[in-house]
Amino acid sequence: MYKDLMIAMTGDAGDADALRLAVKLAARHSARLAVLESVDLPVPIGHAWDLVPDPTCGAVYEELREHGQQRLADLKNRLDDETVSWDARVVEALYADAPHTVAREAFDADVCVLAGIGGRAHGVAALHAWFTALLLESGRPLLVVPPNSGPTLPLRRAMIAWQPTRQTTRAVHDALPLLAEAGLVELVVIGQGDDDPALDSARRMVAHLVRHSIPTDLVSLRGGDRDVAVALLDYAERSGVQLLVAGGYGHSRLREWVLGGVTRELLQSAQLPVFFGH
Repeated sequence: MYKDLMIAMTGDAGDADALRLAVKLAARHSARLAVLESVDLPVPIGHAWDLVPDPTCGAVYEELREHGQQRLADLKNRLDDETVSWDARVVEALYADAPHTVAREAFDADVCVLAGIGGRAHGVAALHAWFTALLLESGRPLLVVPPNSGPTLPLRRAMIAWQPTRQTTRAVHDALPLLAEAGLVELVVIGQGDDDPALDSARRMVAHLVRHSIPTDLVSLRGGDRDVAVALLDYAERSGVQLLVAGGYGHSRLREWVLGGVTRELLQSAQLPVFFGH
């Protein structure tokens, strides 16, 4: 069971859907939900001949803090009708930007929740910055919720994008409380057929999950000429999967973002929630 959840409010329109799912998850697990607004404060600029900050910074800080408190008040009004245990607060980011600052607030969370992109063309860079900071710096798994994708809980059908890597097995084990409630879990290998070396570890993971009383099937798919992420998302859509579990950034994040990779494509294109581990 999860007992502490955290959601970062990014200012994106998808925050509302992510918050709805976070509340559902908190209610399902009787967990406490921490909701974090953030205020990005500009770094003080010193004068040329001394270290005295520009006096105009004070007025800027006051205005930004006021806007942050207004957003916090709106959040509290939204959460007042919920029966779950929650805490909403503002985090000030000064010498590091908001994503990096908020990532350090997540050390005591079982899972972090974040708005997803869901195939949209706008807001990609900002959400990618949030995703990267939370996944790589918090040490916690990250549940990314694209717009209009909040599933019912418990899950009817979940899917694991299996690769024999540290990131993937971390994601699977962090997702066990969700997988344990699913009606069916499919562990999917995208490969070259029966001689794929990933199948041996996949069979062992299926047996491991079954020993946890999680009904799990092994599915081996040929990727063909399609990208792995495209094959995974196509299968998820055809099968009615409600949650995808995947390792995040098995390669360098710079390599994946510039040259492409499964993590980047899942983040940008997935229309269902994706549970990332690293």
